[in-house]
Amino acid sequence: MSTVNDWERYIIKKGELLDNWSDDQKKIMKKLAEKWIYIRVGGDKYRPVSIHPDNPCGSLKRLDVSGSEIGSTKSLDTALRIADEAAPANAKKPGNKKPEHVVQAGLIHHALQHDMLLNGRLNGFSDFFDELIFVTDELKAGDIRADIIALGGKGGKYFPVFIELKGIRSFKRVLEQLRAAQQETAKVKSSFVKMLVKGTGKTAASISFDEYKLFVVWPKAPSGKGSASAVKAVAAEGFESVKGHLLLGEFNITKVVRDGFNSVIEFGESA
Repeated sequence: MSTVNDWERYIIKKGELLDNWSDDQKKIMKKLAEKWIYIRVGGDKYRPVSIHPDNPCGSLKRLDVSGSEIGSTKSLDTALRIADEAAPANAKKPGNKKPEHVVQAGLIHHALQHDMLLNGRLNGFSDFFDELIFVTDELKAGDIRADIIALGGKGGKYFPVFIELKGIRSFKRVLEQLRAAQQETAKVKSSFVKMLVKGTGKTAASISFDEYKLFVVWPKAPSGKGSASAVKAVAAEGFESVKGHLLLGEFNITKVVRDGFNSVIEFGESA
C-alpha cells in the first residue's frame, strides 16, 4: 500500500509541473506578463489567467467568435500558445474585484518581470528577507489553502513563506488557515521542500522548513492605527506555535489603480 496520500500527491505533482519550465518557456512567460497574463500551476494542469488590474486573477476569454472561457490543460506548450492567442486580459470583467486579488495579481506581475523576485513590492522587510522568491499561487487541497507560496532568503539560508492576502483586518481566521497549511505541509516536509527546489533552483540543503514564515497581508487601517495586534494573536490560546514565525504586511486601497496596482506591501508588525 502506498504511503503517499492525496495531499502529498498534490504537492509532488505541483513540483513536477514547476520543474517542466525550460529557459525558452520562461522567456515566453515574461512576454505574456507584458500582456497581463500568467500561467498558473494547478494540482495537475496549467491554466492561463489574467493578472490585469481590471480582471485580477480572473479567467481569460478566447479571441474567436465563441469568446469562451479558457480552461486548464496538461500541456505547458498548449497553455502558452492559447494564452498568447487569448483576448485581452481585461476583456472579461470580474463580478467582484476584491482589493486582495488586485494585490495578488500585482505581486505576480512584478515577480514575472523581475526574475521571480517579490522584493521590489516590499517596503520595510529587510530584517527578514534578502530575497523573497515567488514559487506558486493558489495552494489548494480540501480545506488547506494559501494565496502565495514563496521562498524567503536571508544570509544565504532559505525558508518557506506562506502568504495570505485578506480584504479585512482579522487575525483569527487567517491564522487558522495559514497554520493549517503549514502544519499539513510539515507532514510531507520532504516533498514540499522538493517542490520549492524545483520551483526556484535552490538546493534542498539550503532550505530549512522549520524557519518558515506565515505572512498575513491586509489593508491599512483607515485611521492609520488598527486594533489588531500580531503580538496578541500569537499569545492567544491555540496559536502559541506561530510565535516567532508571523509577519504582518499592509497595503493601501485607493479608488484609482496606480503604482503597480497598489501591490506594494508595507511592513506592519512581526511576532
